[in-house]
Formats: sequence, structure tokens, C-alpha cells
Amino acid sequence: MNFLPDLATKTPLWLALVTVGVNAVVGALRASVDDEHHWDIVGMATFAVLMGLGGGFIRDGLVGNLPVESLRTPWYLVTVLGAIVVVLLFGEFVSRISILVSVINALALGLFAVIGAAYALRADLPVVSAIFIGTVSAVGGGVLVSVMKDEVPQILLASAPNALVATLSAGVYVAVDVSNARAAAVSGVAAAVVAHFAAERLGLTSRRAVGVSALFLTRSKKR
Repeated sequence: MNFLPDLATKTPLWLALVTVGVNAVVGALRASVDDEHHWDIVGMATFAVLMGLGGGFIRDGLVGNLPVESLRTPWYLVTVLGAIVVVLLFGEFVSRISILVSVINALALGLFAVIGAAYALRADLPVVSAIFIGTVSAVGGGVLVSVMKDEVPQILLASAPNALVATLSAGVYVAVDVSNARAAAVSGVAAAVVAHFAAERLGLTSRRAVGVSALFLTRSKKR
């Protein structure tokens, strides 16, 4: 399967920048649409950086890959700055393109998960550690933004199973990586996209942690 791109260890720069940019836009929007707190440009920029680059910061810190990769080239921070400008100019319009944001968010979730898992495996960490780092890489930026906003991170509540999707993506990657690294990367990202939209289409959410039923998803009552 050499025709498949190795998305984990040789992610095309343009694809990495698109995923970081979309995450940064989402982070900036979380400041822009928050009517409870009046975040200024510094607050918006902070959310954009944390959402766009936070997962990578956590990943590189956990595997000892320092300085973090996103700071070794100017393009990642330039992309985040571009995302902030986009939200300042077209924030209301961008927030309406829900399907596009959802597609690239799912792609970003998978990419961060497989890249995090790949870095962990290259650092000779155990499989379970690789899956953990992949998951944290994928959802870490959103958690950091929630903490800054004094909110409980959604992944800790009964909600859309983004953390579980990231775990699935990282798990698929490490399982397939045994035989083919290129197929593993594509499979991991594909698993995240399919699982994300399947959960969204079926209205699946995680359950409140009461009893064994917490191990299973349920249909949301809000359809």
C-alpha cells in the first residue's frame, strides 16, 4: 500500500496548517460568541492558539519532543493569526457553515490522534501509552480553552463522544501500524471521520457514569 500517504509521520504541511487553522477559528469563535464574558483581542488570540496548537504542545511535551514542532517554523503561528483575522472579519458568516467546520473538525480530530500515537510509538512507549497520547493530543486544545473560560470541558460530561472517537482513531492506528504504517494513518483518520459523523447522524452521546451502562453510548433526546 505504498500509494497511500503517510499522514502520521509525513503529514503534508498544507493539511497540517488547514487543520490547525480550522481549530484556531473554532477557538477564536468561542471567544467571539461568548456573550457572558467580553473577551478582548488577547483573549481571542489565546483561545485560538490553545485550540489550534494546544494539542500539539501537549503531545510534544509528553514525548519529550522539544522545542515543540509547531514553533520550529513560523507557518503555524501565522496560520493562527490568519484564523483570528478571519473570525474578526467574517465570524458570523463562518459560524453558519456548520457542515464544513464539522468535516474539518472530524479530520483534525483524526489527524491529531494518529500523529500523537505515532510520535509515542516512535518514542518506544507502550501501545496503551500511544493511544492515551493520541487521545490527549486530539482533545487537549479544547480542554485548555474550556479551563480558561472557567467551564467544565465537554469531554468530561455526557455529550458528543469526541474523546471516544479520538481513542478509536488512535487505537485503529496502533493496530494497523503493526503491518503497514501508511495504511494505519489513513485508517485512523478515516475511523475518526466515520465515527464522528455516525455519532452525529444517530444523535449518539456518552452516558452519565452511573453503573455499567456508562460504558455504552445512548441516543440524545434532543434530535
